[in-house]
Amino acid sequence: MKYIILLLCLCLCSCVFLGDCSVNAKDMKEDECLLIVKKMPGIHDGRFGYEGVNLVTKEKCNCKSPISDLWWSIYKEHIELGDTIIKKKGELIFSIHKKDTVLSFNFECEGKVYK
Repeated sequence: MKYIILLLCLCLCSCVFLGDCSVNAKDMKEDECLLIVKKMPGIHDGRFGYEGVNLVTKEKCNCKSPISDLWWSIYKEHIELGDTIIKKKGELIFSIHKKDTVLSFNFECEGKVYK
């Protein structure tokens, strides 16, 4: 009986946390990040805590988002000081511009690429 209850709880929790990919994609389209990286997040910080200068306004900013934070954090290993991070509002492409290379990543959910 304990195992059945545990299994039901796991199934219920996994359904709640996965959410609907179409809804997630729509929400993530609303976020924007135009940042020249000046400060890296802590080594043990699992969130997307980059700070720097806005590419357009040249004002200090950060790209923290409760919606896209986990998606963007997947690419932390590719980001270095001086890189430019670009995620335009209305799009589902996250780009990291380096001195000689541009890395672009589409939003994917459950094996499907969203644009």
